[in-house]
Amino acid sequence: MDDKTTENWFKNGEPLKGKVAVITGGGTGIGRATALTLSAAGAKVVLAGRRVGKLTGVQEEIEEAGGEALSVATDILVQKDIDNLMAQACNAFGTVDILANISGIAIPRINTLDIKAEDWDKVLNTNLRATFFVSQAAARIMAKKDGGRIVTMTSERGVRALPNIVPYCTSKGALMSMTTALAIDLAPYNINVNAVAPGYVMTDMVSGLLADKARLQSVLDRTPLNKMGTVDEMAAAVLYFCIPQSSYTTGQTLILDGGWGCQ
Repeated sequence: MDDKTTENWFKNGEPLKGKVAVITGGGTGIGRATALTLSAAGAKVVLAGRRVGKLTGVQEEIEEAGGEALSVATDILVQKDIDNLMAQACNAFGTVDILANISGIAIPRINTLDIKAEDWDKVLNTNLRATFFVSQAAARIMAKKDGGRIVTMTSERGVRALPNIVPYCTSKGALMSMTTALAIDLAPYNINVNAVAPGYVMTDMVSGLLADKARLQSVLDRTPLNKMGTVDEMAAAVLYFCIPQSSYTTGQTLILDGGWGCQ
């Protein structure tokens, strides 16, 4: 990449102009922030999730700001829904250039001795299995053209565990490993695969876990920057992995944790 390319990016302010981005979990939290960020960077956005009302709300935000968006009701655990998502993206906008895997779940903390098979399957199927098959479906489209970008939202818990969340930690660690493996397999197709691993970010999911003030303060006390991360910061990291200036970056997980992992 030459200086002219970088100069034009800063001048025009839309490094993703003309690109099509599919975002799972696009209706709330980091998914919503990612959708708004990629749209502001010029991308046409396809929002996927089960809560259609949330998706259409984000779609309206994007359209009111002058962007283009499409909402597709999608259960990423169902292959026909994944296929429909990609088909609708291509029908509406012609292709898929970017996939942001933001969907994920956590369950209440459970002691390892009490975890049931259904607990394990619920977390691993959503966080890991579904993410792979959504990525596979997007990669099949990207491989037929000039490549693309896949970015997955994992978690710092994938490398630094906490008590009583074995299924969650396992799923997020596996996503990091999957990121490196996909990066190798998809490199011949010019598809870059990376991940973002947040520490504590005040999403709807995390706010419930940290509703207790003492527990929240304990987290802040253990964080060198003494603050939570924001959904916009996570979305900005996703954006980096999608812009032309990150074309030499693949197989990486960017950990954004306020310095937690430095200790």
